[in-house]
Amino acid sequence: MQQVALKFSRWFVGVLFIFSGLIKANDPLGFAYKLQEYFDVFYISFLNNWSTGVAIFLCALEIVLGALLLLGFWRNWVVKALLALIVFFTLLTFVSAAFKVVTSCGCFGDAIPLTPWQSFAKDLVLLALIVYLFIYRKGINPIITNVLWQKRYLVLVVTFSLLSLIHI
Repeated sequence: MQQVALKFSRWFVGVLFIFSGLIKANDPLGFAYKLQEYFDVFYISFLNNWSTGVAIFLCALEIVLGALLLLGFWRNWVVKALLALIVFFTLLTFVSAAFKVVTSCGCFGDAIPLTPWQSFAKDLVLLALIVYLFIYRKGINPIITNVLWQKRYLVLVVTFSLLSLIHI
């Protein structure tokens, strides 16, 4: 039962992160505008000039982390990074929903608009799944154990994620 739950969590989280990153990569400037909205609301508008770079980085990071989770590579680092991201996003979406400061999260770009409360609920589900992954991360086995091939796949995944942003 634990292996089934682990496999489900791994696939659900991995695919969702890849999907989310690719959707936003389709319009990184739109995502950058959404980030500027968050920056303004949280009084860190000095980051507005960096919003496009942050948007590109976050899109690529989501794709890479999702793919590495599916591949099972560097499970400790990947699961910890996913946990840090989802804790941050869960807090962000809660504040956004509770105080009605940002009306659409931008989680899936304009493809799937979510209200702040829907986004918060999605983040709570992801948080539960990622905490489960974190607890049972030793059960995440890489599909390839050869470190050299893992690094080659990493280069391919990073290249793919950056190429998905090339149309800027």
